[in-house]
Amino acid sequence: MLAQGTDLYVVSEVLGHSSVAITKDVYGHLVEGQKRAAAALMSKALLTPDGSHNGSQSAPAPGADAG
Repeated sequence: MLAQGTDLYVVSEVLGHSSVAITKDVYGHLVEGQKRAAAALMSKALLTPDGSHNGSQSAPAPGADAG
């Protein structure tokens, strides 16, 4: 379930674990790829205003004087 993106808390409850920590300790390795993907998305979102990265400056703000 974790490998398919089911929330850790949901998996913990379905499996009947007494805490989420148990689920994470036993099955946490299955979400490493999701962590990397989330970090990449966050990095992309933070590096550029529109979420794209093409190495160029961002466009001037609407209404900004161009010159």
